Amino acid sequence: MTAIPARRRRRLIAAAITSALTMVSLPSGLVLGTNMLLNDSSGQNVETSDVIRIPSTPVHLVALTNARNEVSTLALFALAPNGEGGTIISLPVGSAADVGPDVAPRRLGDSFVTGGLDALRVDVEDLLNITIDSSSAHNASEFAVILQDVGTQPITLAQPVVDVDVVGTEVVVLEAGATTVSPEKIAAALVASRVGLDESTRLAAIKSLWTAVSRGSASTVDDSNTDVSTSIAQDNSDSETPTTVQEFLAGMLAGRLDVWQFTATRISDVQRNPNALDLYSLDGGEVLMVMASVAPSAMRLVSNNLTVMVDVPFNNSAYAQEAVTRLAYAGANVVLVRQISDVPAEKTIAYVNDSIARAEVETYTGLVGAIEIVETLERISGVNVRIVLGNEFVAFLGAGGSSTTTVAQ
Repeated sequence: MTAIPARRRRRLIAAAITSALTMVSLPSGLVLGTNMLLNDSSGQNVETSDVIRIPSTPVHLVALTNARNEVSTLALFALAPNGEGGTIISLPVGSAADVGPDVAPRRLGDSFVTGGLDALRVDVEDLLNITIDSSSAHNASEFAVILQDVGTQPITLAQPVVDVDVVGTEVVVLEAGATTVSPEKIAAALVASRVGLDESTRLAAIKSLWTAVSRGSASTVDDSNTDVSTSIAQDNSDSETPTTVQEFLAGMLAGRLDVWQFTATRISDVQRNPNALDLYSLDGGEVLMVMASVAPSAMRLVSNNLTVMVDVPFNNSAYAQEAVTRLAYAGANVVLVRQISDVPAEKTIAYVNDSIARAEVETYTGLVGAIEIVETLERISGVNVRIVLGNEFVAFLGAGGSSTTTVAQ
């Protein structure tokens, strides 16, 4: 297990090398900062009198099984700090587990077959570099009961959802086109899968189904809406953490509920996938951005370097992904990402409170552009440095090259 952080770091470095100079167009189902993580109203106004605690953001792993008792759909339920609302994160079952160099590649779903829910949970934790609070597995009928509060919701599918029963008969669960779906239909469609069919052909429908679930929330937000607030009434740090999927879903449906689906790239390289599995790689930068935004209290450290909080004053998650990918490549532990409502400043500012942090931040400039270092008295639990991105970071993405660091006191 001690090798896991090192493997995670190497994978993120690889992601940075291959994508750092490219702006990525991401799905708009999640708005960064949906958790509204700190009690201040903007990126510049963090309280300095006391240590600020990052609110608790519990995470539940949901595994849905088909008629063959295989995991056909995986999702994380991330609860917002105030216990109302959150994010459903759709995770491909065929995601490549984070295994050592001497271990044969395997899909996340393989862990459930060989070791049950506990083994699956460990593999998901290691792949996403998080700690999961609780987990559960359900078949279609069980999950339909859990979804009752969602009610009947509209959905539009580009292709029909087809399942195969235990005797091999194909059954159309949902027709293509616009329709409405009951909790029973949602659950049946989420577990629907066919032997030999690539998971990539199912991902669009799975996201649409989770989006239908999100429409049952008390505060529904259209996928195209990227307007966010950065304040919260309270957080649930001192509340009892929910332990069941019913408790998680009830809390999430009580507020704004977003959906994110990780981008999955089929691994066709025979060295990385010698057994020609239906295997997919995830973008390390995207994973880091999403998890640090919706579940910061679940994040694990990957090194002994600085822990960094990133404030993003842009309505563009691609900028956030580039920032966290580059910072991770530079060796930082990105543990928290917020979207803030401030008008972007010209310079990127790093708020530090000791000389060690200052020295390490100076090494980031070659990857994120010029940084103005500001000494501050603010204390955020578990965070060494708070970086607020500026317009110069956006310009740096387009221009490339090196930069210098300025220091303000």
